[in-house]
Amino acid sequence: MIRDETTAATEPERSASESPTGASAVPDARVYRVLGEQFLSRPDRERADAVGAWASEWRVTAESLPLEIEAALDRIESGSDADEETLATAYTQTFRGISERVPDPPYESLYVDGQFYSDTTTEIRQGYRWAGVDVADANGNEPPDHLGMELQFLGELLAMDDTETDADEPDVEDAKWWLLDEHLTEWVPTYHARIQRSDPHEYYAGLIDLTLAIVTAHHDRLAVTR
Repeated sequence: MIRDETTAATEPERSASESPTGASAVPDARVYRVLGEQFLSRPDRERADAVGAWASEWRVTAESLPLEIEAALDRIESGSDADEETLATAYTQTFRGISERVPDPPYESLYVDGQFYSDTTTEIRQGYRWAGVDVADANGNEPPDHLGMELQFLGELLAMDDTETDADEPDVEDAKWWLLDEHLTEWVPTYHARIQRSDPHEYYAGLIDLTLAIVTAHHDRLAVTR
């Protein structure tokens, strides 16, 4: 099951000193879990402070970072200082599609198929079931093609031991590639562009920037061996 990240506010602080992507900019499971949680849950003071500290620590301790990742971390850190009400309002305006001025909410089906709950949603759900993820109990029945769910699912795949899968099942490396190549890199760039045109709050602009940079770098790294 995709982890309930209601306690994720303290997790970034535990992971920051580990330089989660190192020089390669390919993240570990923790990075995807933390990013996913920020898109799934309204912010509170403790979480925003912890994520800001995580971004700061990562930026200053990494040996080297691509410019786009460093810039995204800087936006997250500076934006995390906003008061809780401002961040909560920004979250609703940015991710819940409450007006025509903001992009549709972050569901892959809306950006790939132009409709909610499409064949894309079904395909993603099947991928979760293959990995043993009970999407019916995860994150308050959020549809499985929500950006936060897909990021957390990728985190689960990164945490899985490939030797645990049966010989007649797809291996974990193939599942990572499927999620990155056929899903996340197919719609996250479009979503990112639309979000940035809507002039989002600095905190969420940085989170979206970081998501695109991390997903792209991870995909590019895997593509070398395909």
